[in-house]
Amino acid sequence: MKVDDSNTNTTANPLTPPTTGGVPTTPNVVNLVASTRLATTLDVVQLAIDLGVHYEPEQFPGMVFRVTNPKVCVLVFRSGKVVATGAKSYDDAKAAFQKLHDELVKHNYNPWPFPADKDILMQNLVVTYDAGVPLQLPALAMTLPLDRTEYEPEQFPGLIYRISNPTAVCLIFSSGKCVITGTKSLADAQTATEQVHDEIMAAVTMINQGMGI
Repeated sequence: MKVDDSNTNTTANPLTPPTTGGVPTTPNVVNLVASTRLATTLDVVQLAIDLGVHYEPEQFPGMVFRVTNPKVCVLVFRSGKVVATGAKSYDDAKAAFQKLHDELVKHNYNPWPFPADKDILMQNLVVTYDAGVPLQLPALAMTLPLDRTEYEPEQFPGLIYRISNPTAVCLIFSSGKCVITGTKSLADAQTATEQVHDEIMAAVTMINQGMGI
């Protein structure tokens, strides 16, 4: 996933924390991955023919069923398991599953009844968040807990920061923009964003104090 980091600034600018308090930006969901099962087994080869979908099982075992509204890809497997990717919300993933289920009914594949909400599981959320301030990544890498921080700018322009409760990985860029992945609920994504924000701002304060700002 490409992140706009056009505001990158490698000079030693003061790192003034936002004065608004709390998390300045609500996390924005850019990708939600969800899964469920629609049948005991599915003849994916025949299904691809019936739906006019190009399918190359020797390259990837899942058939890709593309939904345009909402824009979601559903991976369909012989086991009857289906995985939605690219959704922006739980409802988008559910709607994509419903459209696939309708096609299975239409083409006489005898799917199970459409799954209840408790059986549609979120597997991963990717959210973005803006710290609202440019960040000096070398200084940040030395201030955040070292055992949870990876920063190798010659290999990747962002700082990788891990948290454990909830489990998540945050990619932090010098523009202040962050990508947080690994959570499995909107509540955990919000909690992870708040935790990352608080820890970044605490580190920024320490850096500023060390610079005499």
